[in-house]
Amino acid sequence: MMMESSINSATILPPYEEEFEPVDNLHWSPETANSIYLFWIHQLQASNCSTYPNVTDANFDKDCNGNVVITCSKGFQMEQGLECVEEEWSYQNPICKRTECSYKYSNETDVHPIEIDYEMASDQAQCDDNCKFTAGCAVSFFDPDSYCHLYTAPLIFMSYNTDLNQCIEKCKERSDCVTVSSRISDTQSCYLLNVTQAEIPGDWKGDNSMGKCTVVEKIC
Repeated sequence: MMMESSINSATILPPYEEEFEPVDNLHWSPETANSIYLFWIHQLQASNCSTYPNVTDANFDKDCNGNVVITCSKGFQMEQGLECVEEEWSYQNPICKRTECSYKYSNETDVHPIEIDYEMASDQAQCDDNCKFTAGCAVSFFDPDSYCHLYTAPLIFMSYNTDLNQCIEKCKERSDCVTVSSRISDTQSCYLLNVTQAEIPGDWKGDNSMGKCTVVEKIC
């Protein structure tokens, strides 16, 4: 029988129990809403702890005492599975699941990121190279007219011929996406940013009285 738990503390069975004595100092303790897990490894030999547990979409760190801290990436929440084996609970490896987010729509502002540079290029690869050698460049975009557009943060992605729903779907795929700007134009532009609408640079915002732009903020 399997179940999921959101308890405040638990003891994790050592992964090497067939080779070593049970470990008393190995504990799991979630902290904060993002569920931080501590794995105490005092009695495990270092050579057998050279790799971390297989937990995807997570960050691994060690504190000064050698304790391993597992934190789910932004946009993910950790869950702990349990299994009843021979009438005793056995803790499974924690997993990071993508959180369900809500979306706040606004048509009050036109959000249009400003390029730091643009020039002719042969393809996206050359455009990417141009970005690498341009100070402050975070995103490069090669358009159908063979122009390379370079942008700074907080822009993290842009595309043409992408409607609002498609743009939101692209945002869902990225844990670093916070705000979507979908502009109705000949190119049907989609912009993804890693900041809230209030944090978008002022010169990227304009009047939207024509209703050509929809801004969507992801709230997780």
